[in-house]
Amino acid sequence: MKDQLRLLRQVQAIDLYLDERHKAKGEIQKQLLEHKGMLKALSDDIEAQRAELAETVELRSRREAELAEGMERHASSKERLMNVSSTKEYNAVEKEMEGLKKKADETREQLEHLKEAIEVNQRHLNEKEEKIADLARQIQEVEQEAEGKIAILDKQILASGERIKESRAQIKQGPLRRYDFIRSRRGGRAIVAAQDGHCTGCFMSLPPQLFITIQRGSTLEICPSCQRILYFHGDAEGETTEAQAEA
Repeated sequence: MKDQLRLLRQVQAIDLYLDERHKAKGEIQKQLLEHKGMLKALSDDIEAQRAELAETVELRSRREAELAEGMERHASSKERLMNVSSTKEYNAVEKEMEGLKKKADETREQLEHLKEAIEVNQRHLNEKEEKIADLARQIQEVEQEAEGKIAILDKQILASGERIKESRAQIKQGPLRRYDFIRSRRGGRAIVAAQDGHCTGCFMSLPPQLFITIQRGSTLEICPSCQRILYFHGDAEGETTEAQAEA
């Protein structure tokens, strides 16, 4: 059984190593998604501002057309004014010209405001486009670096995955199933040392007879408190470096 416990410790060391690599890979991928999301949000904001600018430009075009039409009508009314034959008609045409002039003045004022708005929006848009271009370049560099890290992690995961298959194949099905069951419920640690009469997983005291049995290492023993598999700490001395090297 001591050999089985040694293999379980070896499997757990590689499992924990793999957990760290998968976690690191997940964090990198999460950061990449956040960067892409931020870039998309900025791009959407720029698109919205471009659409707003286009609407403003279109409105200015309509106002310019209205001003040109109003000026033509004003010129036409001025010609009519020279040919009126009654005071009533004269007053009507004059009133019409005054209205056209007032409308033209209002349109010119609107055009001035629209021109200022277009200039300001275009300037802000140009600044945003420059910033997002710089950000896109930075994110691209980060992504390239991240892809390199992920490639290294994938290589480590693949190599450790092959090694753990070899180790698991040497463990009996009963202990292996128990190990997998406990590991899934104890944060990845299914087998821990018994030292100085205590379980190093939950730090609870062990019954003296159980601690003696664990020291013998002839049977698979479980902590009464945390249900983890126990081994005598002295049996694992010098294994850490080997397990890490295998991982």
